[in-house]
Amino acid sequence: MNAYKGTSEKPSKNNQIKRTLREFYKLDTPIEFETRLPELDTDNFNLEEYIKETERNDPDKLLKLENTLIKEIRNLESEKKVLIYDNYRKLLSIADIIQKMKNGAESAKPIIDMLGPTLEHIGALSESLNHSPTEEDTKN
Repeated sequence: MNAYKGTSEKPSKNNQIKRTLREFYKLDTPIEFETRLPELDTDNFNLEEYIKETERNDPDKLLKLENTLIKEIRNLESEKKVLIYDNYRKLLSIADIIQKMKNGAESAKPIIDMLGPTLEHIGALSESLNHSPTEEDTKN
């Protein structure tokens, strides 16, 4: 039996689920975004300089940048929806597993309850055998 069989099927199933969700939410294929504005997230970001540079740029270039940012935001929001759905699906799966375990434990309870007196009886027999005289004790 292939030890990797179970693990190789999961990624393809997850990919299939993600692909289905992308189609449902009408997402583009995953894009590696190259944002030109990493300086926005840095500590040494200078807002005034950034505004001046933005004012000097061509309006068409700014519109393209805006469209790119809007597309990135929408894709990120859609990816967030996919992650939320995936986590919700996992939560439901875990809840089902817990319910099955609970039902299994409840169905085993009568058997376990029946074992209690049997184990007590076996313990009593064992104790009586330990304290009963052995053949060597009777010969002496």
